[in-house]
Amino acid sequence: MPDLSDDVWRYLWDGLVASKGVSPYAFAPDDPAVSGYDPGFNELLGHRDVRTVYPPVAQAAFRLFGKSLYLWKAFAAAADVGVVALLAGAPGPGAGFAAALYAFHPLAVTETAGQGHLDSIGIVLLLACLAHLSHRRRGVAGLSFALSVLTKYVSLATVIPLARRGRGKFLAAAALSGSVIWLAAGEAGPSPLGGMRQYATRWSFNSPLYAGAVGVMEGLHVPERAKAVFLGLKERLHHPAWTSRVFPFFYSAFFARMFLASLLAAALIVIGWRVRTVDSAVFASLAALLLLSPTLYPWYLLWILPFAAKGRNPAFLYLSFAVPLSYALAFPLPGVPAGLVLAAEYVPFAVLLLLGVRRSETAR
Repeated sequence: MPDLSDDVWRYLWDGLVASKGVSPYAFAPDDPAVSGYDPGFNELLGHRDVRTVYPPVAQAAFRLFGKSLYLWKAFAAAADVGVVALLAGAPGPGAGFAAALYAFHPLAVTETAGQGHLDSIGIVLLLACLAHLSHRRRGVAGLSFALSVLTKYVSLATVIPLARRGRGKFLAAAALSGSVIWLAAGEAGPSPLGGMRQYATRWSFNSPLYAGAVGVMEGLHVPERAKAVFLGLKERLHHPAWTSRVFPFFYSAFFARMFLASLLAAALIVIGWRVRTVDSAVFASLAALLLLSPTLYPWYLLWILPFAAKGRNPAFLYLSFAVPLSYALAFPLPGVPAGLVLAAEYVPFAVLLLLGVRRSETAR
């Protein structure tokens, strides 16, 4: 039974709601319209006041394979087998090592087969996209990419390098298939974005960069200064009605998120246009997303593990083994401060990352 995360119960709940002909984007589990469907879920679900954040392809998988916990976990584990197969069949000398490492990596075994996380489904679709691109099947690659994005939005970070490699046919296939799926999912009325706004503005976990950014915003009094500027602008504009909707955003965490989002956007543009090989650009794009996100759960590292394994990147391989330490943040251990947990995760990672950058600069 999953005991480190309650995500899998939300998958099953969404599948149950959909099987009754109700859009899972319409209601949060605590809503009276759906709360009576299965009272046994009430003790298992987290964030019961938030509508689902999972995209349409994930929802289709929940409905098909979420009829029982074991069926769902078997499906997610099968996707992991697909990841191993695609890694083994990939070109390059690191393919066999990457496949073997992923197959036996404790993170993949624990988070997919053990906890039932859906990430392996999005990852196998992203790797399939890269495989199709390597064989110049650009239309099929675009479809695979759209399916990956609509399983979990993580792979959207890789759109620039993939579009550069796949060009117009890739973009057309991705846009067309993605739009059709999105519109079909929203046909019942509620937007498939569901509770993404709450996730984007409220969630944070295991991110020292985010914690540091919040501290900087507080130390420099950025929200207060920005609010003072905004009040002056509001007065000059004679207090239009729309300005009242801006006031809830003057707090340090929001400004920290906007700052990191700006850094991420800049990083993705630079990576997408300057990193030449598509695998390296995808790796770097995913790395930027994970490091600049306010939330870094252990299973998020699964997205980068295939690329880190293939490139034998010591920094991210270390982090993939160290990130389970972050469960001590969710389930605190007596006498183990959060700072020590973060230091054990990120200090060796940062040292290895800097050494890797120095070696690459020397090799040039």
